[in-house]
Amino acid sequence: MSWFKRKKEPEENKISAQSLTCPGCPRPCPERGPRGKMGPMGPQGPTGPTGATGATGPAGGPTGPTGPTGATGPTGATGPTGPTGATGSDGEDGVTGATGTAATLQVGSVTTGEPEEEAQVTNRGDESNAIFDFVIPRGQTGTDGVPGNDGATGPTGPTGPTGATGPTGSTGATGPKGATGTCSCKAPDLLSAYSTPPQSGKSGTVLIFDRNAVINGSSIFHAQNSGTFTIQQTGFYQVSFHGTLAPASGSAFPLTVSLYLQQQGTQVPGTAVQHTFHTSTDSANVAFSQIIQVTTVPTTIQVIGQGTGYFYGPISMSINKLGS
Repeated sequence: MSWFKRKKEPEENKISAQSLTCPGCPRPCPERGPRGKMGPMGPQGPTGPTGATGATGPAGGPTGPTGPTGATGPTGATGPTGPTGATGSDGEDGVTGATGTAATLQVGSVTTGEPEEEAQVTNRGDESNAIFDFVIPRGQTGTDGVPGNDGATGPTGPTGPTGATGPTGSTGATGPKGATGTCSCKAPDLLSAYSTPPQSGKSGTVLIFDRNAVINGSSIFHAQNSGTFTIQQTGFYQVSFHGTLAPASGSAFPLTVSLYLQQQGTQVPGTAVQHTFHTSTDSANVAFSQIIQVTTVPTTIQVIGQGTGYFYGPISMSINKLGS
């Protein structure tokens, strides 16, 4: 379809005509005025009539390829069964087979099963040589029979072992309080002494105790600043000693210093203690405790030191009377 467009008249021609022939003007204007601003766009006009239908175009392209074959449809229903055919004639007899070997049969194992099990027979041989194993359930336990008559009384058996001791009975009531007895006890006899400042010693030195700490009773005596303790009553006494030893200046090393308790000039067995020093700054704590028996009074006891040169202190000794 062809469309024809009307040629639009130039705007400046319209303006020129309007300028030269202004409505209401007494005469044409000799000069063209300045161009005014473009006015607003007018409303859209009505739609024009539909044009004539164009000629039909040529036919379409070639036919496309054949599509894939569709899926096979479901199988149809089974037709009715045909009539039974006529019975055929009997066939010829077959050839007689060879005589087979005689089969053997023997019993294998026989096992007693539980009452609830089923009986079982198993052939562990083959068709020609059968060996049958049997599992036969035992019967249920029968009911108890009628008790028989009591037999004669047998001889008395040996006495059995003694049974365990029964539980202790409850405590009985408290008896009445006895009469108050007289007391003949007394405080124990004892004495303790000590020495604080270090003192020098050598072989055969009697260690000096310059203070008494506790004294009770009259069995034991010690004078302060003395090394002798006097036992004034017979009996048994416990003697305990503790002290610190150190080498004297200028001593040759190694230096061995020993101490022991002496009673009436005789060393008391089990009281010897000693220490070997290797440097001048070395020190050692020594101690002993022993029980002695005093049979004659007065008896003296002392602590004796042995060594070429040493210091002792602080030291302490306690003597307790244990009994007569």
